[in-house]
Amino acid sequence: MRNRFPNMVSTMKKLLVSYDGSEAAKRAIEMTKKCVNVDDEITLLTVIPAELVESSFTKMLLPTIDMAAMAKSGSFKEKAMETLSDVAKDLETYAGKINLAVESGDPADEILLSAKTHDSDVIILGYRGYGKEGRFLLGSVADKVTRYASSSVLIVR
Repeated sequence: MRNRFPNMVSTMKKLLVSYDGSEAAKRAIEMTKKCVNVDDEITLLTVIPAELVESSFTKMLLPTIDMAAMAKSGSFKEKAMETLSDVAKDLETYAGKINLAVESGDPADEILLSAKTHDSDVIILGYRGYGKEGRFLLGSVADKVTRYASSSVLIVR
C-alpha cells in the first residue's frame, strides 16, 4: 500500500483518533488507515457527552436512574467499548498497538486531555460542518481541539 503522506507519517508514532460513530468519524478512520505505519500506536477514543449524562431533560425523563453512574460503569460505556473494539479489529493490520478509551464529559476537552495523557503526536478527528449557526449553538469540537491542542491535528472532511 502506497502512503499518501510519506513525510508526515515518518514522524508519527502515537495517534489519537476520536470516534463517535458518525460519518465524519468513519472518514477519519479511513484516513487513519492511509497514514499510519505498522509500528505506530493508535488510541481510539469515544466521549460520552456530558449533556447526555447530566442534562435536565434526561433527568426529567429518567428521574430514578443515575445516568452519571451508568456512563462511568454501565451500559453507555460498555456499548461504546464494544463499538470501539469493532473499529479496532478493522485497524489491527495497520498499526502495531491499538488502545481503547471511553470518557465522559465535554468532547473537545476530553480529546485534548486524552491527547496529553497518551502523549499523542497527532489527533485525528472528523468534521461535521454545522456552519456558523451550528457552531454558535453547539460549539465545534474540531474548532476547539484545533485551537487548544499541543500536538498536530488532522481534521478529516
